[in-house]
Amino acid sequence: MTPKATSVQNEALQVYDKHYGRMGNVPPDWATAGQADTRYISAKPWLPASKNAQILDFGCGWGHQLVSLWQVGYRHLEGVDISRPQAVVAECALLNKASIYCMDGREFIKSKPCTYDLITLNDVIEHVSPNEALTLLEALRAALKEGGRLVLRTPNMSSLLAAYSLHLDVTHVAGYTEWSLMQLLDVAGFVDHRLVEAATGWEPRSWRPWLPLRGLGLRSALNRTIHRALYAIRCQYPVPKCFDYNVELYSHKPQSSASATQQN
Repeated sequence: MTPKATSVQNEALQVYDKHYGRMGNVPPDWATAGQADTRYISAKPWLPASKNAQILDFGCGWGHQLVSLWQVGYRHLEGVDISRPQAVVAECALLNKASIYCMDGREFIKSKPCTYDLITLNDVIEHVSPNEALTLLEALRAALKEGGRLVLRTPNMSSLLAAYSLHLDVTHVAGYTEWSLMQLLDVAGFVDHRLVEAATGWEPRSWRPWLPLRGLGLRSALNRTIHRALYAIRCQYPVPKCFDYNVELYSHKPQSSASATQQN
């Protein structure tokens, strides 16, 4: 959530846990969600190679991302969220497995220059104006180590459900496509932007003979087909690569010339 918001947004922030729960979210459950969370996070191409990586989940909400990261072996985890109810749920869910801070995230990272190997930013950037987003991304770049990665996930304005996604929450003030996200990252000084493609193929582990359509990726295939047809009819260019409800990509803090020379 944005640290700097209108009065309506500030009021909504105080009761954000109610809205969050109304959207179908439930607190992390270590007993039942482990296997699914592990499969989900293990497929992410932005995961650091070292399990000793320093990781920050900026706008951590109820802590789902941190739970997933812990389950695949990462132990140096931190989360920050400005919403007290959100942070309390995350703190209870993580059971001291990650450090959770309830404060203005931008104030938090001011004291963390060149600290993190990875910062995740899930469902946050749509809550700030483009000008504020640029300031935020520049601050996050400063908090990353050289070559460190920033992950962005936000509602996808290339989707047919874009209007629904944008207006689902009164604290949403901006919407992005994969192209505008890359443009913003360019301006913020990040390099090597990479789109994360959703897993849409056949998943043998989720296939059940008595549920023949399950795990075959048919819904994703149909979604792509419909979107591509409409973009073709519209003669729209460039055609997005992502038509999912959310768009996710990761980018990198540039390495200095000296660091690049040493690695080579």
